[in-house]
Formats: sequence, structure tokens, C-alpha cells
Amino acid sequence: MKAMAWVRENLFNGVFNSILTLVTLALLYVSLKGIVYWALHEAKWSVVPDNMRLLMVGPFPPEQVWRIWAMLVLTLFVAGLWYGNTTRARPPLWMWVGAPVVYALVWPVVFPSTRFWLALALLALPGGMLLGPYVPRKWLVPISLAAFGVILALPTAVNPNQWGGFFLTVLITIAVSLMAFPFGLLLALGRTGKLPVFRTLSILYIELIRGVPLVTVLFLSWIMVPLFVPEQWRLPDLVSVSIGFSMFAAAYLAEYVRGGIQGVPKGQYEAAWALGLSGSQSARYIILPQAIRSVIPALIGQEIAIFKDTSLVYILGLFDLLYMALTVTKNPKYLGTDREVLLFVMFVYFVGAALMSYASRKLERAMGLGTR
Repeated sequence: MKAMAWVRENLFNGVFNSILTLVTLALLYVSLKGIVYWALHEAKWSVVPDNMRLLMVGPFPPEQVWRIWAMLVLTLFVAGLWYGNTTRARPPLWMWVGAPVVYALVWPVVFPSTRFWLALALLALPGGMLLGPYVPRKWLVPISLAAFGVILALPTAVNPNQWGGFFLTVLITIAVSLMAFPFGLLLALGRTGKLPVFRTLSILYIELIRGVPLVTVLFLSWIMVPLFVPEQWRLPDLVSVSIGFSMFAAAYLAEYVRGGIQGVPKGQYEAAWALGLSGSQSARYIILPQAIRSVIPALIGQEIAIFKDTSLVYILGLFDLLYMALTVTKNPKYLGTDREVLLFVMFVYFVGAALMSYASRKLERAMGLGTR
């Protein structure tokens, strides 16, 4: 009954709205009819499971794939620890119920050697959330640093030129985020600070970077960064591109943080001065926590943009998810499957962005953003 009442109130509450609703439904039927028929009867979806390993890890050696699974398990577990410790929230029921369901669905297309790691990956996040409230806050940073060191060491046994697929996409996203946020924070502090030299340099950098396309910055970093490094210390293409990507993202992150800093009431500054805090102490303990908290939606939005924009690295020859997808479509065995493969890539990006958006909303509610 509630659904019918909602339909009458929002879709058929007048002659004009009723006609508009019917026309829209007709257009949707005409446009989607062919797509649905193609997806159910003509599409060759077998191309996706047949090339799942290639799409996920690219040319990464099969006998070394366990390293990627271990990185995933550690990352999810540490993320769960932080989330559970910060929000004091227990893992929702759907995580425990969804884990065996997803395992059952994915099990047929997963190699036997990776089924154990798949089970660990599905349980790592809720397991970390479950243990998070019981871990002392002072232990989180050492645990995270230790896990980060292990995560960095795991893939180094494999030549970076063999990194690829969705693994490389996620790796670039994490690397860019870790490098861009501290740099963006420094730029925001420089732009809002009182030192004319740092303020001018920060403004020039931010406006310059924001005024050029990302693909230009990627090409420049790919070509220019190696020129400043001795031949024997030449950086891999992946590192050069990640540095350029981070420089670009930092300019946008700086503006978001600057908006948060300028939104902190002046009374907070005056209270910090009255307590005898120095400028750095005021920024660390009073200003930045409030500023960052207020711009969490914008920061997560930038993280989502970084995740999606990693698809641009394929034009530089890096074997990311999009590059591997296009490689699959050029295989003579799978000619004509461009739509199926690209739809799968779109689905992967959508799920990744949706999960980050969901985590952002949960974090906002846990921190009382917009409610107090």
C-alpha cells in the first residue's frame, strides 16, 4: 500500500506528470529492450571467467599470485581494525551472510590454489571490525606500519613490469592516495598560512596543476621525472606515473582541506592561543581535526576520482585493468566481445566506487557529521 501511495503521489499526481511518466516508461522500454535481449541471449559472457586471472592480475606469475592475496587480506584486516576501533561498530550481519554467498558464487571460477585465500579475504574485513574495539588505540599505528611494510615487501619479488590487471589499478590508487594526502595537507597549510613565500608558492602550484589535464601531467611525469634521476637510479615507469598522479591529486586535496580550515570558527583559533598553544600545535590538535572531519565527503569523492582516473595509465603502456581488458578483446578467440569485457570493467569500477561511498557514509554517521 505504501508503494502504491508513493507512486500516485510522485508519478501520477497530475495530468502533466502522468503523461511525462508514461512517456518516460515508453522510452525506457524501447531503449532497454534491445540491451536486455542482447545481455540474455546474444552476449558471450564466458569471456569474463575465461580471462579472470588476466583481468585481475595481468601477467603476474601464477605461482606468485598468493602474494597479492596476502596483500589483500592484510589490507582488509587493518582497514577493519581502524574502522572498528574508530566507530566502535560491529560488522553488520550482511557481511557474515554475504561472505559464504560470494564464496559459493565465485568458487567455480577461482583456481583451487586460491580458494583458501579467497575465504580469508572475505573474512578479513569483518574480522578486523570485530577485533577493532578491543585493540588499544596506541597499538593501531605500529600494527598498521608493520602491515604496510609487509605489504610493500610482498610484490617486490616480482618484476614491476609483470604487475597488472585490477591489482595494479588498486595499487596505483593506494600509492597515489598515500603520497597525495600529506602533500595536499602541506599545500593547504601553506596557502592558509601567514608566510608570504610559502603561501605564494602553494597558490601558484595549486592553480597551475588544476589548470592542466591529468593526462598531460601523466605524460610529463613519465617523460620528465627520469631526466632528474641518474641513469643507474632510473625509476620504473610505474613509480614515475604514480608521482605525477600524486602531484595532480594533491592540488585538489589541498583545496578541499583549505575549505575545511577556513570553515573552522575563529573562536577555535582564539581558544588555542589562549591556551598557549603554538601554531603547529593549534593546527595539529585543534584546527586540522575539525577541518578534515568537515570535508570527509569531498575527500572520499577525490579518492573515488583517483580510483577511476587510474584507467588513464593504460595510454602509457601500464597493464592496468582497462589495458588488460582491451588486450583480451584483441585475442582472435574473443573477437567481437568488446561490449561484454568493457561492461565487466565498468561493473568493477562501479562496485569499487560504491564500496568507498558506502564506507564514507558510515564514517560520516559514526562521526556525527551533519548531526552535531
